[in-house]
Amino acid sequence: MLETLKIRNVAIIDAAEISFRAGLNVLSGETGAGKSIVLEAISLLLGGRASTELIRTGCDEAVVEGLFDLSQISWMAPRLEKLGFNAGTPELLIKRTVHRSGKHRIHINGELATVSILQELCEGLIDLCGQHEHQSLTKASVQLELLDRYASLEAQAKGVANAFHRLRELKSEAARLQEAETERSRRADFLKFQIEELRSAALRPGEDDELHSEKHLLQSAEARVAAAESARRILEEEGEGTLNSLRAAVQKMRALRNLDERVTPMLEGLERGIAEVEEVDLALNRYLGSVDLNTERLESVQERLSLIADLRRKYGPTIEAMLASLEQLEAEFAALDKTTERLAELSQAIEGAAAELTRFGKRLSVARRKAAELLSGSVTGELKDLRMSEARFHVELTAKENLEDWTAAGADAIHFLVQTNAGEPPRPLGKIASGGELSRLMLAIRRVIADKGGIGVYLFDEIDAGIGGQTAFQVGKKLKSVAAYNQVLCITHLPQVASFADHHLVVRKTTTGKRTVTEVLELSGKSERKEELARMLGGPQLTRKSLENAAELLELAR
Repeated sequence: MLETLKIRNVAIIDAAEISFRAGLNVLSGETGAGKSIVLEAISLLLGGRASTELIRTGCDEAVVEGLFDLSQISWMAPRLEKLGFNAGTPELLIKRTVHRSGKHRIHINGELATVSILQELCEGLIDLCGQHEHQSLTKASVQLELLDRYASLEAQAKGVANAFHRLRELKSEAARLQEAETERSRRADFLKFQIEELRSAALRPGEDDELHSEKHLLQSAEARVAAAESARRILEEEGEGTLNSLRAAVQKMRALRNLDERVTPMLEGLERGIAEVEEVDLALNRYLGSVDLNTERLESVQERLSLIADLRRKYGPTIEAMLASLEQLEAEFAALDKTTERLAELSQAIEGAAAELTRFGKRLSVARRKAAELLSGSVTGELKDLRMSEARFHVELTAKENLEDWTAAGADAIHFLVQTNAGEPPRPLGKIASGGELSRLMLAIRRVIADKGGIGVYLFDEIDAGIGGQTAFQVGKKLKSVAAYNQVLCITHLPQVASFADHHLVVRKTTTGKRTVTEVLELSGKSERKEELARMLGGPQLTRKSLENAAELLELAR
């Protein structure tokens, strides 16, 4: 509920701090005293248009502050959290500053905010029941929500909303995949080409190093054969060959050993040397037989190395990197291939979600139609007590046949229609010309659903326009009934309405010197209330008769 409203330098209000309480809070005062300024201040707290014309003459800025108790408003905490504000406190402080320079400021719990954030936050916090921009009951979404609350259909409505959002999510995912289908197909073809190119290459780790070594050997084959052949000739040449010379030396050393045993070690060393040279000679012959002079193999190796070099430019600097690229490409191709499977799955899921939404939505629509008839009759009955005996209230529901036209609220489009006079066509709430009629209609609706909650504060303005006597007494009685479950603020000129107040405030205008000042006073005792009611009954001059009538009104209301 709204606990405190502070107003500073707004129009003719210099400074006012107004305390409101639970139940029915009534503001009374003479015409022009400044009651509309209080209403304008509350409108600013809800995100209404800020005009520099509101600033008191001679001042640079106007300030409005509102302190709300959120302990009974459970839906406000998640909304605060969603908008980035601290939701851990049971209070909400809104401050609106209007500067003559045009640099207006908004603070929510001490933090700067924008008008759009303020409007979103305060949606449903205060319902201005009259011809005001914050009249929530003129909105179709609020009307449907109210009908669901009236018939206790919130759980069914939530089920429809969940089914709707589920279907929309599935369709969105399918649409994204379908939109990417052309690109997916192109990408799949390209991936397939790359994968085939790498697979057909049949790369092996270290293969390029092996091929480079083989290429070097193949390119040097002739030179290697010539060198080996030259070395073999030196070893085996007739007469002057190294082996023949060594063998001749062995013969000489054997003869010498026969003469001197001391040369035996030298002879043995020479014999071992001949054996090793003979082994080298045999190895050279084998080597000459193994050298490949195949030019076709060289061409094959060079082509393979050229292929690897081409793949290296596309897929990585090494064969290991290219093989890793192949794995990545195969994984991506497999994921793309799953898209088709996912689309098929989504098609089935969408069909099932659509069937579920249709089932839930039709069931909710049937329940709403029954509730609409009851609500229409109940509100019409209330209007008869409010001097609108010819008025007829009707809840019009129109079902949307095409599932594509449904919303999270289901298949139903709703209109609250009112026929204020016999012979006139029913019109939507927002088209009612009379502020008094609209306020009384709001009261009738709120009276029917008073115990259903959903709104923080009800503010009734112009509710007494065009009525008096017993009708006014009935209005006060119904306001009191609504205030049993909600905080109600009511601006009134009628003592019959004011007599039902739980908390009575008076707006008075005085002139001090050349300045006009408006102040808001709380009537604390029965005598003060009686005097104010007497003033409302008979004018500024209090008489014994008017005081007696005021006392009688208070007793009747009690």
